[in-house]
Amino acid sequence: MWDGFRQALRMRDAEAFDRMMNACRLHASAASMATRPVLFEAMVMSILLEQEKAIMELAEKLDRIEKRLHQP
Repeated sequence: MWDGFRQALRMRDAEAFDRMMNACRLHASAASMATRPVLFEAMVMSILLEQEKAIMELAEKLDRIEKRLHQP
């Protein structure tokens, strides 16, 4: 479905694209439970979920670093 698009991407972009598609596969069972009949919506939600988890993890790491830097 997205093969042509992926092939046209630069290597770094193709890696990011593969990660997004893996996020879709990771949440496929949850997506199948959604009441949305449009597959693309479930794909986008899966990708957004994984991005939000990554943001949360980075924020937690940053907080830990900042706490260490501000220790007396």
